[in-house]
Amino acid sequence: MTTATLEIPKTLTASEMEKNPSLWKEFELYEGVPVQMTYAKPEHGILLGRLFFFINKWIIENGGSGEVTGGETGIRLNEKERYSFDLGWSAFPLKGDEILQTPLDLMVEIASDANSAEHMIHKCMRYLEYGAKEVWVLFPEEKLLQVYQPDRTAKIFQEGIYEPSYMNGFALDLGKLFRK
Repeated sequence: MTTATLEIPKTLTASEMEKNPSLWKEFELYEGVPVQMTYAKPEHGILLGRLFFFINKWIIENGGSGEVTGGETGIRLNEKERYSFDLGWSAFPLKGDEILQTPLDLMVEIASDANSAEHMIHKCMRYLEYGAKEVWVLFPEEKLLQVYQPDRTAKIFQEGIYEPSYMNGFALDLGKLFRK
């Protein structure tokens, strides 16, 4: 029995990926270059679950608004940029049947072995360029939150409570998120 191996082209378009989605489900596209992603470690999923909980609790119990999505939801910004993101929050309802074409108000990535620093920064800058209000990068090992603003500046938070101005009433307790 022979096993077929995937020949990864040097460049690819999002449209070409979408013609055979099962073949490319583990790949992201950076400036037309396909990059294979690896599976995340349990701490990645645990941190993601906590953040989902905190945002959903705010929406359901505390008069928050919008919807939260993630768990490797896909986004296609253009023919050369297609990613999976860890979590996103939108102030408005989302359609569930199509890949996103624009970033949500909040885009969240969790740093892991699967993401190079270069690709992580690239994604953050693209999310902001295409309309995200903020991009958060969570660093589980360092227990810190890096917040990118539309002017491309970043702030780092290691403790306390972070309250994004556009999420009226939401307060992220970093001690509870990272279980410090």
